[in-house]
Amino acid sequence: MANLTMLVIVVSLSSLLFVWSISSFGAYTGGAGYWFSSRSLANQERLSVESAFFTATGSANNIVTLYVRNVGAVQFNIASVYINSTLYNIAQSQVGVSQVQKVQITLSGQTWGSGNVQTVIVATLRGTTIRTVWTS
Repeated sequence: MANLTMLVIVVSLSSLLFVWSISSFGAYTGGAGYWFSSRSLANQERLSVESAFFTATGSANNIVTLYVRNVGAVQFNIASVYINSTLYNIAQSQVGVSQVQKVQITLSGQTWGSGNVQTVIVATLRGTTIRTVWTS
């Protein structure tokens, strides 16, 4: 009788473990599927900073104008721009395939000097970045 009781306990616990594992793996694969599909789109994003202009307002050298071109297969949204490692959140602007978007930034807490090297990083919502170096 004890053997039969142990057999029933082992079978019922095994079936509970099986049901739990199937439901858990299903939840994980759903999240992973979304992650891989969004990375697939990010892999099709290609952006190019065509030009950068450094101008002044009054006596302060604090305006940076970038022209970003979409050379990829999908449209993207510009989420942020980093200038010399300083984050500038901008109003999200959508750039269609083969289109150019003007991005104008007013620097805060820093200015540019003539002849200085400026590092510019443009980031999209999907996480694609491009790093360029310009001389102001």
